[in-house]
Amino acid sequence: MNYDWAFARRIRCRREDQQQCLLLISDILLLTKKARSLGLLSLIETIEACPNRFLKKGLQLIVDGEKPHTVREILEISIMAGGFRGRELLERCIILEGLMGIQAGLNPKSIQELLLSFIGEEVARTYETEFGDGGGGNLDRFLKNLEQSQPPSAAQSPLSLLFSKLGDDEIRQCLKEISTLDLAKALKYMNAKTQMRIFNTLPKPGALFLRETLEQMGRVPPSAVAEAQERIEAAIRDIRRRTPPPQAAAGLTGPTPV
Repeated sequence: MNYDWAFARRIRCRREDQQQCLLLISDILLLTKKARSLGLLSLIETIEACPNRFLKKGLQLIVDGEKPHTVREILEISIMAGGFRGRELLERCIILEGLMGIQAGLNPKSIQELLLSFIGEEVARTYETEFGDGGGGNLDRFLKNLEQSQPPSAAQSPLSLLFSKLGDDEIRQCLKEISTLDLAKALKYMNAKTQMRIFNTLPKPGALFLRETLEQMGRVPPSAVAEAQERIEAAIRDIRRRTPPPQAAAGLTGPTPV
């Protein structure tokens, strides 16, 4: 693409349209982190569920192993042939450059700065507040989606039932003794209420790290999930053995014999 002054006039759009593109940038950055952690082939499952045809086309070209210049050429021709302007053009350019950054293995921070440059400084300044971890918006949005992801009547797994019997202090102790990867594997099979309780019990840095692990995790074999659940259940049983009942801890073990 020739990013000159003529292009700047064609890509110009309303502030509201620019703000809508912030969510697209956030989604592309999640794909960036996933690809860097798990490899480009981890994007295959994203393709299957991708509602954006242009993004889907670019992801498919990348996982098919096409060379970067071929991917760029195909996507640029598609953009030029469509004669897009305004928000439609803006969205496609963000996708194009985001995909090129993913394929090149660029640092997510570098890709973020590149993509935000398309929407102007004024709107770009709102990104951290609305989508960055610094303002908590991204985590808040993630938790809200999590809360709405299952109906209240969803059946509880054995591990969910086990967590429901733990006090907050026991959960905090458990989360200190199990790996984030095991927790992420098991969390996908817990109901939303249990997931919310775990996220709300974790300190914010731990919650952010767990959320990122979940977002980057691809499909997990049932055997790996079962092993993670067994390790967590063993940790919970060990903690409960070590933790005295409330009365015993307070020295209230019943009346003293006379």
